[in-house]
Amino acid sequence: MNTILSKDKNSSALTELNHYKNLFFIALFSYVLVYGFELTHFTLSIDEEFFDNFTQTMMLGRWGHALIRHYLLPEPFVPFFTTALCLIFLSFAAVLSALYLKLNKYQSAAYIVMLAALPQLAYQIQFSNQSDTVALSILFSTLSLFTLDAHRLKGYVQFIVLTIASLSIYQSVFLFAASLLCVRFTILAIRKETELFQLVKKTAIYIGLTLVALILNSLLSKLCAYYYNVPTSSYLTSMIGWGKLSPGEIIFTVGSYIYNCFTFNAPFGMNALPFTLFWMMAICLLALRKRSQFFLILTLCIVTIASCFIMNVILGAWLPPRTMIQAPVIFAGLFAAVLVSTGFILDRHKIFISCIPAIFLISGAISSNKLFYSDYMAREADAHFSLQIIDTIYSKYPDFDIKTTPVFFYGSYTPANAWRLAGADAFGASFFEWDGGNNSRIYAWLKSANIADFVHPDAEEVARASKFGNELPAWPNRGSVFLHDGVMIVKIGPQLSPYNK
Repeated sequence: MNTILSKDKNSSALTELNHYKNLFFIALFSYVLVYGFELTHFTLSIDEEFFDNFTQTMMLGRWGHALIRHYLLPEPFVPFFTTALCLIFLSFAAVLSALYLKLNKYQSAAYIVMLAALPQLAYQIQFSNQSDTVALSILFSTLSLFTLDAHRLKGYVQFIVLTIASLSIYQSVFLFAASLLCVRFTILAIRKETELFQLVKKTAIYIGLTLVALILNSLLSKLCAYYYNVPTSSYLTSMIGWGKLSPGEIIFTVGSYIYNCFTFNAPFGMNALPFTLFWMMAICLLALRKRSQFFLILTLCIVTIASCFIMNVILGAWLPPRTMIQAPVIFAGLFAAVLVSTGFILDRHKIFISCIPAIFLISGAISSNKLFYSDYMAREADAHFSLQIIDTIYSKYPDFDIKTTPVFFYGSYTPANAWRLAGADAFGASFFEWDGGNNSRIYAWLKSANIADFVHPDAEEVARASKFGNELPAWPNRGSVFLHDGVMIVKIGPQLSPYNK
């Protein structure tokens, strides 16, 4: 008898293991389909031109990322490997989040596909210098929620440690856990497995422990910066709108941002986000039909969707799409909640309902790969433009010595890129236009692309070149290339970048 029971347990464990393994490969396949172009065609994007980002990331408070890169993972990245590692971490996080929501096999598979189908993470994966660590941060954030279920001091300590690990890599990722928790509450309410008091209690615990983690992370960030003799950056504080803008301006800015996200004017690739409103309507209509905690479920749906914009409200500002890391879990989580609500319908129409995640996955893959291809073509355009400049330099000054004569770029220029997409943030942007033509970026990109390693002018040479360059014609007039007082001036635009003064 004991032998039979033992076999049954082993068989059950093996079946469960195979289920998780299948979910992992579903997730990995989905992510590879959506981010396949970047995986197979590595492209240098804006911010990827520098080989050493330790000081910068430490300054930004991303001390965990800086230490992982410094001691474990390659700095700044390795083509293919870094993106592949990112997708593997994301796949593990997807499976764990499905497990946390306690979804059945079919619901889990649909949820995981939908998680990849909203390609918000394209705006993170674009930056290979942090894509794998951000994915690791998401994994830590997901794991942290499992420790809350223990309701014990040990679990709370583990939650704080995991949240700090997540925050130390990328500060806004902890909101992934906040949105996942909201989805969990919604599903529990649909299943009638929770009450308002329990939700309020758990929310209070989550907020309290998160605040502790935020404070400790801030202290550790300052300690690491002090140890490595790195100054702190005002980058994050500069994004805060409160105190700089009037309340009316902040409400208009944040309100316009949210309005655009739900009127199909979201950043490119994220126009599936408004469908979360349809998921909410379906959930609430089914709850009303079943006379099942309608107002609680409605409130939880609204809170879940609103959690997508927590950072905008906290900072009182418009934020780039890369900060909306929680958007996919809200989109996929509420869809999973619809499946939970329609259990009896789901059993009869699985094939039909399966088409929904498949359609969104295909749409997301198309959008994401278009984004990465636009970056690929931007580098092609940048390379062509660079060669034109170099050819002009040597045509006018055959004796130009690249090893001794400094080169100064005045202004900015945007090479033609027929594949550039509207509303795509940094995707498709040129190094010659970013920051108004930041010389540091241009030099770094030319070097990393093996095109040219120009000598940088010193402060006095920059001042003289800036003054003289003001009188030169701008590119494409070949008179824009001029050797003056020992500095090769290349005027690619009429307006001098504030970063070059």
